Amino acid sequence: MNLKYITCSDPRNYNAIYELFDLWDIDPRVEIAVQMHPGKVSPGTERYNWIKDLFHALYGYDENLAIHVNNDWCDEICNGKIPDALRTFFNATNDHCKPIVKRIQLNMPQKTAENFDAQKLKKVIDYYNEYHDKQFIIQYNVRTKNAVEQLHKAGAKFQLLFDASGGRGKLPGAWQSPVYPIFHQQGYSGGLNPENISENLDKISNVAGVFPIWTDAEGGLKRDDKFDVNRAKQYIQNALAWEQKHR
Repeated sequence: MNLKYITCSDPRNYNAIYELFDLWDIDPRVEIAVQMHPGKVSPGTERYNWIKDLFHALYGYDENLAIHVNNDWCDEICNGKIPDALRTFFNATNDHCKPIVKRIQLNMPQKTAENFDAQKLKKVIDYYNEYHDKQFIIQYNVRTKNAVEQLHKAGAKFQLLFDASGGRGKLPGAWQSPVYPIFHQQGYSGGLNPENISENLDKISNVAGVFPIWTDAEGGLKRDDKFDVNRAKQYIQNALAWEQKHR
């Protein structure tokens, strides 16, 4: 098992943008993911403006940046509509005409998972995959299992993130075996941190086998409830050390 991405989630406007480049410099597979949802990240807010500054800083670079979409904005996308506040970010390219955002994760609320249009979401995914070179990620857990099955049957191209806690940052009792691994890239999240990433990669490798995976840490990278760059560095370095040891 090898690592496709090592994802660090939820830096915010209290983080200096240059510090994020320090993380990208560690390894080309490092991915930074920013959270987008109505309210605190809507146009005009401090965090929204910080994300705009981040995009401006990335204009001359080709790094791995993801957007994780939540709440009503996620619901709109899952039913075939791109929120106006997100369209500019989704379509942004760098000075080499490559997409600044490479992956978009949809964190489906319960109501969305139960009432969305798989064909409309497939059209959104197909469009951005073909014309903007983007991958979409769908969380996989008890709440979204049926929605994932519908989307798979519809023939959509997407990636799966196994997070049994649904974004609450809790380690599962056991890691999920790959689902449709021939068709969809697999990732793992929930309770990961610098201190436990090595032992959990051992456990994940036991179920993932030969398939490449990625890991995503969020709450485990925080100190005093804020994204901590030093903890993110340690998480990345420990994941890379595990991979080097198991080659």
